[in-house]
Amino acid sequence: MILNSLSDLYTRLADDSDYEIAKPGYSPQNISFRVVLKPDGSLFAIQDARIKDAKGKLRSSRELVIGEAKPPGAGINPGLLWDNTTYMLGYKKDDPKPERTEQSFEAFRERHLALENEIAHPHFSSVCRFLENWSPEKAAEYVDAHPEIDELTTGFGLFSIQGESKPVNEQREILDWWDMREPASDSTLGQCLITGASGKPIARLHPKIKSVAGAQSAGASLVSFNAPAYESYGKDQSFNAPVSEKAAFQYGTALNALLSGKQSAKHRIRIGDTTCVFWTDKKSIVEDTFGIFATEGSNAATQAQDPDLRSKIELFLKQLRSGSQPDDDLDVNPSETQFFLLGLAPNAARLSVRFFHRSTVKELIENLRAHHRDIAIVREWEETKGKRLPDPEFPAYWQLLAQTARVSDEISPLLGGSLMRAILQNTAYPEALYSAVIRRIRADREVNYLRAAIIKGILTRNHNQTIATMLDTENTDPAYLLGRLFAALEKTQTDALGELNSGLRDKFYSSASATPASVYPRILRTYQHHLAKLTGGHKINRERLVQEILDGIPATGFPSNFNLKSQGIFALGYYHQRKDFFTKKDTSDSNAS
Repeated sequence: MILNSLSDLYTRLADDSDYEIAKPGYSPQNISFRVVLKPDGSLFAIQDARIKDAKGKLRSSRELVIGEAKPPGAGINPGLLWDNTTYMLGYKKDDPKPERTEQSFEAFRERHLALENEIAHPHFSSVCRFLENWSPEKAAEYVDAHPEIDELTTGFGLFSIQGESKPVNEQREILDWWDMREPASDSTLGQCLITGASGKPIARLHPKIKSVAGAQSAGASLVSFNAPAYESYGKDQSFNAPVSEKAAFQYGTALNALLSGKQSAKHRIRIGDTTCVFWTDKKSIVEDTFGIFATEGSNAATQAQDPDLRSKIELFLKQLRSGSQPDDDLDVNPSETQFFLLGLAPNAARLSVRFFHRSTVKELIENLRAHHRDIAIVREWEETKGKRLPDPEFPAYWQLLAQTARVSDEISPLLGGSLMRAILQNTAYPEALYSAVIRRIRADREVNYLRAAIIKGILTRNHNQTIATMLDTENTDPAYLLGRLFAALEKTQTDALGELNSGLRDKFYSSASATPASVYPRILRTYQHHLAKLTGGHKINRERLVQEILDGIPATGFPSNFNLKSQGIFALGYYHQRKDFFTKKDTSDSNAS
């Protein structure tokens, strides 16, 4: 399913010029120089092929060449009409292995001379004449006379003929020959498991996938076989699970385009140690917006610099807010357009699939709505205050994960994938998320908006609790009441004594939320001293609130202990009551009377 979906994606991306991906048998390479030849094959010049970027800095140009990219460690493996100076000229700056350089040039020369009669093109013959007469000694002499060439030796080069605008590898007749060539005589033919086509050359090695965090920089295999345990019926390597060379190229090219191509920034996100890529089977604004929404939440629109992208994000947020309203504003049919999310993590020289999610765009939006409905709670900060941005209406997944640890390095690598899966599939949230947040609250005694949202979401979805988004004065759960009571006692202390370095919350929150019977008698006695310092209506209203809360406590007294579930409800009662203290009350009715 994964390889099939990626192979299908290749067909779509190949027709989109924004992605600049290669067709089968070709690869994009960084070209930094051109070996310009006279028609008779003699050298005219070695020219700089780099281009200036927006900052005026010279960079290699990205050009399509014949043949696929060469993986490191492939031995002596000459390209066709392109390669580095080692192969094309027999030259390498400060060469530690001149014998290998000479062997590489010889292999490059032999490959081209062997194909001259078959290709039968005058420009290709010019290259062959050059290679026949050239020697590494001439390369060294040329570089001595033109030392600026040393700047170009780190990239790849092409051949051109003097007076021709196109390099030799772009001549139409040569490209036609390459596209029509027969499979190598030693190719193994079979039926492709991806396409179902029979009689196709089977890939012995699958493509290397690059830019997965933590994996080898040269790339790692998504599909590989390297032990006798994977061989059956005498079919070694990948021939026992046949994928055609064309299909392997397509899925590898599509996946690399999502991970490291020109448009990779909008297709790739990071969840813990997992690199995730996502796409739709049709071009959609979801591809443009899901990544930035997942990483920025509802602040995505304000963070976007591009006006077009900002409008797309605002449209996406509108869809999330619209509830059951039709999705007429999307640029595709959400019921028919498929959405895919693939999570990859390093595993030695290979990649492991952490998860693979497939749904429609409509299901994606509905599940995101369900997620944000479950975690919806009154925001602690609803307006910008100084440099502080308001709490996000739609928190990003990483903002939720960040509440589980002191620093990002301590976040469980498996927790991110579990959370993302729960969000996208509308399934139970990981209980480990709940326990991690409760531990963090007990450690630093802080119940903020994001932590309260996590607790509410898990209690709502996993435990079928009915939790209000704002203060619920009808909630008689002892844990909720005691959370409210603790907030009221803390506020009374602050009103009486001002902000303290070590107040009621710092000293008693952890024990009050876990073993209330051992703490509340003591802090209620302290409360009387604090209340005495208040005056007038302020004092009366506070005493009335505390007595109303205490009236709801069972006659048996304060519970001796709270389990994790009740500790979460305690935190919500505390958060709701604190928020209510700092919410401006509507006094229009009393004024009118």
